Amino acid sequence: MKAWPLVLGAWLVLTGLDSVIKLSFQYESLVMGVLALVAGVLVLIQK
Repeated sequence: MKAWPLVLGAWLVLTGLDSVIKLSFQYESLVMGVLALVAGVLVLIQK
């Protein structure tokens, strides 16, 4: 199974929750940035 759909899915879910219920946790920006970068790199590598 490819890893990038899982990472991208996690990023999308967290972004959606943040918008809908104002989800907030420590290091939120760092976690979201890392997830976005990892998903993007995995997509580029696997194409």
